[in-house]
Amino acid sequence: MSSPLGFTGPDLRGYVLDQRYQLDAIIGSGGSGDVYAAADRKLRRPVAVKVIHPEHSRSEEQRRRIRQEGLIGAQLNHPNIAPILDFGEDDTHCSERLFYLVMPRLDGHTLRHALLDGTIPWKTAALWTHQLLRGVAALHAAGALHRDIKPDNCILARESEGEVVKLLDLGLAKLTRDDLLSRPPRSVMGQIVGSLPYLSPEQALGEEVDEQSDVYSVGVVLYELLTRRPPFLGSDYEVLVGHVEREPPAPREVAPLAEIPAALETVVCTALSKSRRGRFASAADLDAALVAVLSAHGVDVAGTPAFAGCGEAQASLAAWSSFDRTQAEACAAAAAKLNRAWSPLMLLLELLPEG
Repeated sequence: MSSPLGFTGPDLRGYVLDQRYQLDAIIGSGGSGDVYAAADRKLRRPVAVKVIHPEHSRSEEQRRRIRQEGLIGAQLNHPNIAPILDFGEDDTHCSERLFYLVMPRLDGHTLRHALLDGTIPWKTAALWTHQLLRGVAALHAAGALHRDIKPDNCILARESEGEVVKLLDLGLAKLTRDDLLSRPPRSVMGQIVGSLPYLSPEQALGEEVDEQSDVYSVGVVLYELLTRRPPFLGSDYEVLVGHVEREPPAPREVAPLAEIPAALETVVCTALSKSRRGRFASAADLDAALVAVLSAHGVDVAGTPAFAGCGEAQASLAAWSSFDRTQAEACAAAAAKLNRAWSPLMLLLELLPEG
């Protein structure tokens, strides 16, 4: 079946996946799949369905990655991460099996669209990044790395309490907790994973990645939100060399009219350090530095839709109620790191029965 303009995979409008998900209009398209506005016939609710392009689901490794994205997304319960509601396979369409992921249908647009709309005030850029970092910290606490953080994978969702940044697309996520791995972790040295403008130096070199690699990518996103351009421009080779060897132009020089505070520029430059020793150690550390800048300029971060540590605390209690004490303690520690007001949660968990 041929694809209309805007599709990169087969045109599935009108098709019903697994006799359950009625696919309607396309609402997004990427290198690995198309996202449809859809209707869940079983539960009678609107959803978004990402259908993976057949060429990205033919090998066992590709299929394992799709299932892993579904499993990671289904286990996360955080206001700054778009959850996975369901995932599955459909072998009734043409001759190829279709793999798909089901998500809530969010009202909003990506940070990429926000960048295209015009200049973003620095306080808004910092607040959006604060919310993004909370989602990243929760993902890390759950035992996974994202490895593909970029404006296209962050949606600014309109909810009752206001605009909320949600992290999308865990297709390149990597599990780090042994108890979550279906097989021992294996690194493929020399293989670059991620999107070129947002790669950490270690990703650009094909080296092992860790939480600090995601921190660097968030730093690139913040740089772009502040200046409306990524830190390194040019050919693919020039961008790769930039990540590995060159210092980015100072944000305040690139955007002199944006009134970026010197302290915020320091935060961005620290996040973009070539050396992991010079970079923020975690998403929570970068978030704490960002919150300090906002607070110094009279911004009440606690009044934003994503109150520091609240999502992590909720995830901790949800894990405890599911008898996953290890996950509950990890999320409680993440909540306390983001906001010391949640420190008593660890004590509460110690007092609660094992289950």
